[in-house]
Parts: sequence; structure tokens; C-alpha cells
Amino acid sequence: MLHRISTVLALVAAMALSLCGCKDDVFEHDASLFSVTVQVLFPEHYNVDPAQGVTVRLVNLDNRLYSTQVANEQGYVTFANVVRGKYRISSGMKIGAAEAVALGETIVTPEDVANGRLVNLNTSMENIELRNDANLGTIRLKSSLPGDFLIKEVFYSGTRTPNGKAYYSDHFVEIFNNTDKLLFADSICIATVYGANGSVDYGTPTVFGTDKEHVYLDFIWMIPGSGHSAPFYPGTSMLVAQNGLNHKADPNGNPNSFDLSFADYETFLQRDIQRDLDILEVPNMTEIFASRPNTHDWVLHSYGSSIVIFKYKDLDALERVPEPNSTGGYTLVKLPVSAVLDAFEALANSRAGMFKRVPTALDMGFAFCNGIYNGESCRRKVEDTVNGRIILQDTNNSTDDFEVLASPTPKSFQ
Repeated sequence: MLHRISTVLALVAAMALSLCGCKDDVFEHDASLFSVTVQVLFPEHYNVDPAQGVTVRLVNLDNRLYSTQVANEQGYVTFANVVRGKYRISSGMKIGAAEAVALGETIVTPEDVANGRLVNLNTSMENIELRNDANLGTIRLKSSLPGDFLIKEVFYSGTRTPNGKAYYSDHFVEIFNNTDKLLFADSICIATVYGANGSVDYGTPTVFGTDKEHVYLDFIWMIPGSGHSAPFYPGTSMLVAQNGLNHKADPNGNPNSFDLSFADYETFLQRDIQRDLDILEVPNMTEIFASRPNTHDWVLHSYGSSIVIFKYKDLDALERVPEPNSTGGYTLVKLPVSAVLDAFEALANSRAGMFKRVPTALDMGFAFCNGIYNGESCRRKVEDTVNGRIILQDTNNSTDDFEVLASPTPKSFQ
């Protein structure tokens, strides 16, 4: 069965190369060309190795050119005609739940097998400095199942007003029901992850980067409800806006922005000195935690914000840790990776991988817009449409799962 899967993957990869013009010598030809080899292995708990037939991509972080290869019977791929620079390697494949069980997978249930669910196998290596022929050793795939609740779109770049001023009150996060079942969104939390994003003027990599079992949160919001108050139908989304108004038409908005008056929820911060705008027609999210209590608005960083959605039975029991280098006694919430339903990582640019804030168990890669206040948005790709219901791609890799749009598409795919 594995051989059959590998053969199909190889054929698909070959077709993709012929269609997109990407090939193993996509990098420039000059006197300093060299080759790079890596071996891909299955997860440690699988009863087979190496990962024959898996697709591997090498991306040049300077010019964004990439080459794609398929691992041979020993799991090896070799990239030829590589020039000096910084690179990212990503590797991934999908197999059926039944095949995964036969290989030793432990996260699959009998229901997953009966429903023909797919298992993601992927991994990545960031910021690899390549200057000559190199054998990068081995990289090991990690397994995951596509999520039920997914982050569909994040708008963090912001827009500019007609007189050129930065405008960020139109930020939003959109969550999607990626199943064929009725779910309930009550008590789902949306949170921003602490840490710098790699912009020129914004700090150093997070000190929590070595902790692979937790994410560190500086803001948490929760969808209100008693358990069955927020029905979430298959193939639909819930839009959480910073300010749920028609930004394009409202006097408080920006003519160069867009309409968010149909948002399902908005984030409103009640403070002694009130500066946040409360749109009465849009229900408010419940504020759970703010690392800096004097904050007057929930603002996503325009160079790149990282978002997680999660559920946790006892939010008050979550550990608080000091914010690094804080002189004001500020704290962060330490959340176990196991509680996270989905994650989205955005950084400042293609070379900012060292600034990753989200553990690779949740997100192998990262997305990035091509500037700030330019109206660009990051939206998850559509994988399939079944009986009119959209199914979104989820491989736990924002680099592959998200695309950058010239303008946002709240509650839409157009």
C-alpha cells in the first residue's frame, strides 16, 4: 500500500513540476553552484522507515525561488544547482487513516478510519545557511489530523487613510467549521502569542522559543455562551472584528478600508478611561486576559501576529509567568500545546524564521504580507469542495496552508 501511495505522489509531483516550471535546477547557474542532500524519516512511532515518496521543497529565502523533489526508496532527496544563501526545507504528504494505522499511527480513531479521514505528515527546517555542498542529515515527519475548528483568515496588515495615516481598527480573525457536523463555538478562545515578529525595529527572538510544549499568550478573548449558545454550522465561519463597523462608510472609519458591520463578534475593552469603540449591534467577546491591563484596544501587530484558538476547562488555573524584561510586573499566560485547536503564525518577511513564536508541533512554518498598512490579508487555501461545502487545507504549516491576498475577504472566499 505504501508503495502505491509513493508512486502516486511521485506522479503528482512530476506533473506539478511540468505545470509550474519548477525543477531541480530552478536556481541560477554560476560558478559557485553546489548540491544539498537530506533524508526524510517517518515519525518515530511508525513501523517503517525511511519516508519513500514524500515531497520535499527547498526555498531560497532571498529570492523565493524553490525546487521540489520526491524522496527515493531510501528517503533521500538531492537538490542540484543551489547557490549560496539562506533556505527553508519543508516536507509533507497525506495518507489515509487506515494506512496510517497500519504504519503504527496512534492519533487515529476507528471513526477516522470509517470516514476516510486523512493524516498529515510534515516537517520543516528554517533559516538554513548554505554555502557549499551539504548533507543536512535527517529530518523526521510529524503526524497530525486536520482540525475541526480552523483559522480561516487573519487581517493584521491594516490600511491607510486618504491622507496616508496608518489605520488598524479593521483587524479581524475569522474561524471556520471545517467539518460536516454542527459544532458549538461557545468558550472557544482566540489569543495572540507573545514575541517579536522579525521586523527591523521590533526586538529579538522570544526567549520561550525552546519550549516546545507551551505557547505564551499576551491577550485572550473568549466567545461567550452557555455551551449551546453559538451554533457553528458546517462550512461556515465566525468573524471576530476589532471594531464591528462599516469602516469604509462610517465617520469613525477609513474610506480605504472595508465593511465589518456584519461581524459575529467584536473585541471591546472596558476601561476606566474609555477609548475603545463599542458597536452596540455587534456582540462583544469576553475579555479573559490582557498582559498589560492599561491597553485600550486589541491591536494585531502590522508586521505579523501569531494567533491560536483553543479551549481550556479552567482558564483561571492556567499558569502565569513574568513577561521577559518587564519593569511593570506584566505577566503572560502559559498554555499547553495540547489545548490548542489551531494556530496561525505570521512574521515580518521570508527571512524571519528565527523569530517563530509558535512551536512546530502546532505550525511548521509561517506566512507574511509584503508590507504594512497595504490592505493585504492571509487566508487559508481551499483544499476541496464536497456537495457545495468548502473544505480548507490544514497541514499545520502556515507557509503552505495560507495565501496572501491583495485585499481581505471576511465571511467570503471572493
